Amino acid sequence: MSLLRRTVRTRAIAAEKKADFRFRISSLLAIFWLAMPIAPLWASPLENHSSGAPVMEERVKPENKSVTWEGLRPQTESSPLAGLSTLRHVKHRVRPGESLVRLFFRFGLKLQERELWLGAIQRHHPMKALHPGQELDFYFEKGVPSPDAAKGKETLKALEIEFNEDWILTWEKGSQGIVFSKREKPSDVELKTAAGVVETSLAEDGSRIGLQAGLVSQLADIFSWEIDLHKDIRPGDTFKLVYEQKSRKGKEHNSSFRVLAAELVNAGQKFFAIYFEKEQGKGGYYDLDGRSLARAFLRFPLEFTSISSRYSHSRFHPILKVDRPHNGVDFSAKRGTPVRAVAEGKILYAGWRKGGYGRMIEIQHDSVYTTRYAHLQGLARGIGRGLSVQKGQIIGYVGSTGRSTGAHLHFELYRDQEYVDPLNFEYPAEDRIEPRLRRVFDNAKQLFLTELAATPHS
Repeated sequence: MSLLRRTVRTRAIAAEKKADFRFRISSLLAIFWLAMPIAPLWASPLENHSSGAPVMEERVKPENKSVTWEGLRPQTESSPLAGLSTLRHVKHRVRPGESLVRLFFRFGLKLQERELWLGAIQRHHPMKALHPGQELDFYFEKGVPSPDAAKGKETLKALEIEFNEDWILTWEKGSQGIVFSKREKPSDVELKTAAGVVETSLAEDGSRIGLQAGLVSQLADIFSWEIDLHKDIRPGDTFKLVYEQKSRKGKEHNSSFRVLAAELVNAGQKFFAIYFEKEQGKGGYYDLDGRSLARAFLRFPLEFTSISSRYSHSRFHPILKVDRPHNGVDFSAKRGTPVRAVAEGKILYAGWRKGGYGRMIEIQHDSVYTTRYAHLQGLARGIGRGLSVQKGQIIGYVGSTGRSTGAHLHFELYRDQEYVDPLNFEYPAEDRIEPRLRRVFDNAKQLFLTELAATPHS
């Protein structure tokens, strides 16, 4: 068999295997979610009105029950209003200075109707939040006998606003008034696998085989509480992963990636991670025994990076030229690198701090733990004292303010107001897979393990 024919056949077999794997995952998850007792949350029937379009509930509700393998989430493939011949569709791209009030005037909505729509919209979308280039879709009802219809007027039946790259907000006028829903834009999801052998570092060797930096960072975050990827990874260690690439037509350069399963072999010991959603849209990573790999705290306040100075009771200070304690960890990173809150909490301080910290943020996480992030170039938009932040939220950017010889993040962790070494502190696991979900988890785990085993190292 010629090389070309062997290559074509190999690609065909690989495509067939991935299609079969995708089908098995899809079938498994579909059976699971159809059997779950949460079904009554979606069970209320849609009410039809004169145009035949569904009246949407105030809560977020998918328009169909098709379940995709990649996320355990029902997906809406298209607008629930598109294609209805009884509605006139007008797509509008916002121009500088335009507002909903002006657009409603332009389309001839009467005062009472304008007030009704504006009142319904402002509960979910700020009136001044429109920006140039944002897409709006207006749906007008025509052919309904009324005094306005005789004058050529139409009634606004529905409005869709492109909220961001991922979500669309919809308001629809029906027999129950104007109701709101939120839906995710349809996207193309591709299943991919990768594998490699560590020669220098996880970051460099991941890049060598074509892995995006974000995937390497995810891998580091997933296993961060199982193994110290900064000092324990060594040449000869191996890694494999199954991941999804999600993109939208025309915006493939903005693809997002998520690890679905991973295997890491370090010094002969194998570590596994399986992504599993216990609730729709809310997933996490678990080991083969169903124990969560996550903790209430992230291990590091930056994505995968290097450590330039560790916690120490005595360290020679490069500026003061004296030995003194180093009550934190320094992470070397480029100026402007995003800094993450390692856990949810409330900001106690955000600004310039004397004593060498420079620009700093301090977060109280509970009655026991506090963290500090120092030498920041700047704060993230909206960050300030008294604000509540979520685990993983961007709070600032790496800089070199205060007593600093170069761009890096100085990170400190306190327990009961006493310093703790962040790199040698173990937090308890967040949870485990409940018995009622164990069978589904085990079936998904076996499928992922089979796919990982079939992936050769590069």
